[in-house]
Amino acid sequence: MSYEIDMGGKVAVVTGAAQGIGAAIAEKLTQAGAQTVILDVCQEEQVQELLDKTEKTGKRAGYRQCDISKEEKVKQVFEEIAGTYGRVDILVNNAGVVADWNTSYQVNALGTYYCSEAARPYLEKTKGNIVILTSASVFSGGTGIPQYVTTKAGSYALTRFLAREYARLGIRVNGIAPAVVMSKMLATRFGSEEAAREHYKSVMPLGRMGEPEDIASVALFLASDMASYLCGEVLIADGGRMHIG
Repeated sequence: MSYEIDMGGKVAVVTGAAQGIGAAIAEKLTQAGAQTVILDVCQEEQVQELLDKTEKTGKRAGYRQCDISKEEKVKQVFEEIAGTYGRVDILVNNAGVVADWNTSYQVNALGTYYCSEAARPYLEKTKGNIVILTSASVFSGGTGIPQYVTTKAGSYALTRFLAREYARLGIRVNGIAPAVVMSKMLATRFGSEEAAREHYKSVMPLGRMGEPEDIASVALFLASDMASYLCGEVLIADGGRMHIG
């Protein structure tokens, strides 16, 4: 007997999902049957390939251009989504930036809060849940980018705070703290994706770096009923580097 995660009938909003981990999460949720809505700052033309891809694996994802650091815009977008699809069941706060102090705070911390608060009344109706992407650097102090580590610590703290606040409303809030996941930034840093993967073979206990799909699978689990008794948990997805590396 096999078990399948079925997200049919659910509406999932994923922020910062035009590429990388966010795009992988949007694809994974779509494959599981959810109607996914992508939020990002780029023009819709820039995500057409991703939208076409979701259509081939499930329901075509929706798209809303949104700067999550703008509170009123965020509220408006969630009203539009709820009006279009009739409900919101899942919010994945994935959007994040590596930028100056102010922008990092506005997006990584405040943006996460704005989206959570805007989604709250709709999630309360469906007894839905929130998944917040923070970073393993919060625990290790890594990356060498103080504003990133500091503001991602803010998203980690928000995960704990919102879990406590929203639990009484029937909304679960959990988080994921990834580390060393393939990205354009890492590929550029090492010269190519192949060079980055080769470097981390000897660094990671599992013998490989993470892929966006690895984090997407964790997000799918946390968003599903399989995680129905998890609330306020932050899962460290780092290939064992922190604890056994």
